[in-house]
Amino acid sequence: MHARGIVMGWLVQILGGGLAGQLREAYEARLRAANDADRIAAEIRIAELQERQANRALGGRLTAWVQAAWAAPFILYNSKLLIWDKVLGLDATDALSADLLDLQLRIVTFYFGGAAAIGVVRALRR
Repeated sequence: MHARGIVMGWLVQILGGGLAGQLREAYEARLRAANDADRIAAEIRIAELQERQANRALGGRLTAWVQAAWAAPFILYNSKLLIWDKVLGLDATDALSADLLDLQLRIVTFYFGGAAAIGVVRALRR
């Protein structure tokens, strides 16, 4: 049963649980503030936690790992193609099939297009 608790705690950390509780504690700390320094410290903590919450809404660590896992084979393929085949002239890599080339183009579009969209949303929020 102890191992199950550890796994659940790990999943909560990965998937972003606990942030709402931390925000609640920060709001309570602001209400309990005895002086301006305590109130300002609580407001800074609230702002930090709200920024983390906004970042998770746009795609957190889990999303980044999934994107990297999908992109990794194509990064390796293109690295070999450019460095090994073109720069060093050592071998000829087979071309990607039409289906794999289409998949690669989609991944690149969503990977970089998604990052650009996140940048636009963050800029609009400010």
